[in-house]
Amino acid sequence: MVQLKRILVIYTGGTFGMLKNEKGVLVPQKNIEQVIRKLPQLHDIEYWTNHLSRTDMKEYLIIPDGKDTELKVLYKIFEYDELKDSSDFTIDDWLKMGRDIKKYYHDYDGFVVLHGTDTTAYGASVLSFILESIGKNVILTGAQVPIFQPRSDGNNNFLCAVLIAATQYIPEVTVFFGSKLFRGNRVKKISNTRIYAFDSPNFPPLLEAKTTLDIDPKMLIHTPSSVPDECRLHDRLSRKVYVLKVVPTITPEVIRAVFSEMEGVVLETYGNGNMPIKRKEVYKEIERAVKNNVLVVNVTQCINGTVLGKAIYETGLLLVECGVVPSFDMTSEAAFAKLSYVLSKTELSYTEKVELMKTNIRGELHNPLQ
Repeated sequence: MVQLKRILVIYTGGTFGMLKNEKGVLVPQKNIEQVIRKLPQLHDIEYWTNHLSRTDMKEYLIIPDGKDTELKVLYKIFEYDELKDSSDFTIDDWLKMGRDIKKYYHDYDGFVVLHGTDTTAYGASVLSFILESIGKNVILTGAQVPIFQPRSDGNNNFLCAVLIAATQYIPEVTVFFGSKLFRGNRVKKISNTRIYAFDSPNFPPLLEAKTTLDIDPKMLIHTPSSVPDECRLHDRLSRKVYVLKVVPTITPEVIRAVFSEMEGVVLETYGNGNMPIKRKEVYKEIERAVKNNVLVVNVTQCINGTVLGKAIYETGLLLVECGVVPSFDMTSEAAFAKLSYVLSKTELSYTEKVELMKTNIRGELHNPLQ
């Protein structure tokens, strides 16, 4: 008997399914399934006609047979009513994705989210935290060139994401793009023109698509026996979190204006976590905010690097003394997502929230002291 795997593809918008409108700019298009059904790389129309078209599985599409698997990989496209450019995504959109994954969790063997690239790093990070327990693959992917165009990278990204979701056991939120599968809360978008748009600067890819799709089990957070097959969703996030970049012209007024409105701030600093040492009035504003229980996380502006709990330079020491929390090797996107998640845990004290920010809970950081 042929073994079937069923994948739910959640189509949220993004470049993957865009066409130019009357103004000559790209906008998301509805009914993407009609396009995908015509692509022989993504849908085996002959098998569907002979085996599925007259059954209750006629809504599925099917991946053509290949050497990657002996399984029959079926997938269904769940298209959102409102498709968005990912620049318009908010916390509400990622909470909706999390709720839909939970709603359909037991109906499918894995999930693929077609997501716009601009905020993929934010979306993958948010989903990695709010999906507190998950025993199936959740893979975000998209395209730099729309699938309607001949040179689209979307075909291969989509195909690999669906195949990985069906054939590999990776019970966490990931991103597939180019030829690599990354941990979701480790990625950054590094290019708006290259097909290889994403990288994971402080953590190696989980998988690279070569002639086969194989993962090294040592790369995973969980083993099959350690994760229950359940979906536990934390269905809320703090909306009072902001990312503030330190620049040479930063003033205490800017610090005060931002920090007074927020519960948490990701502070993007120079190098190893440094700020101008001569600007004592700036430090005083940060210190005042921390004393008022604003949770401040120190993240480096460098693409690759870490901010440790012990300052290396004098210019970083004052932030440590102010009570600012080191991010270690988290990305800004992951720090933003985790801070939004941690601050929504109202049952925790401020001290407990600080400790949780310094603790690796989804593979998002390496704290050498733990």
